[in-house]
Amino acid sequence: MKKSFKDLIKGIVATSIAAIAGTHGAEAAPTVSFNDSDMDLDIASVGEAKKDLSYKLMLKINSDNTYDIAGHRSHSSHRSHRSHSSHRSGSSHYSHSSHYSSTTTTRSTTSSSSSSSSYVSPSSYKLGSRTLNKDLYGADVKLLTDNLVKCEYLDKSKVKTNYSGYVVYDENVTDAVKRFQKDMGLTEDGIAGTTTITKLTAYAENFKKLGDRVLSVGMSGTDVTEMKNLLIEKGYIEGTASKGVSTFDVTLETALKSFLNDVGIEWTGKTDSDIVFYLKKKYND
Repeated sequence: MKKSFKDLIKGIVATSIAAIAGTHGAEAAPTVSFNDSDMDLDIASVGEAKKDLSYKLMLKINSDNTYDIAGHRSHSSHRSHRSHSSHRSGSSHYSHSSHYSSTTTTRSTTSSSSSSSSYVSPSSYKLGSRTLNKDLYGADVKLLTDNLVKCEYLDKSKVKTNYSGYVVYDENVTDAVKRFQKDMGLTEDGIAGTTTITKLTAYAENFKKLGDRVLSVGMSGTDVTEMKNLLIEKGYIEGTASKGVSTFDVTLETALKSFLNDVGIEWTGKTDSDIVFYLKKKYND
């Protein structure tokens, strides 16, 4: 008999014995022994009655690899191999069919699969698949911190990992999320829910530093905001520095022209490397 088939039979027998014990009490349950040697025996006796009125379990392996399992009370006259065989068809047998055992096995397997499927590896989390807050960790937390670092809300040196190497949502991340929420006009709770994650993802996708591209009137972006903030800092535009996306409008162009005139650079309608250099240059440089 093939080992895999033997193992299957052993599992079925164990289930049947448990059913007998559950129905008739532990005293009725037979002990089990298997002969693993390859013998030309169609019938394997897998239990021996603990006492005269206990159940004996009979297992018959058919030539087509099907099997029959039957149980009956032991009697002294039934000790021979022949008498065991003759009791297969007796009406007084306590029998467990293969259907019952298969169903029980399937139920157990399903329960195990359900339990396994409920676990999600931290490396499998997608950003936006759950609300993120303090002490959580996983692939989604890393993506969140990557966006916060890119958008300059979090210093990369402050991103921490746990013993497994997963990025942790700690106090530094919480504070960075709060700053982003404040700039976006959201509730400053430090929790990255659906709205915060959606806005941060979109902001990061469009985030550009001044100098990443050539700017002209009509364009929008975070690099335009950076240019505007520098002109506010230098006193060419009134107001306070801001975050987010701004549009390069006529008012901003007028302020830029005035600044360029003071530093001796001609405005050609587009920002080049010289313009970016002088915009970022500090007065004491």
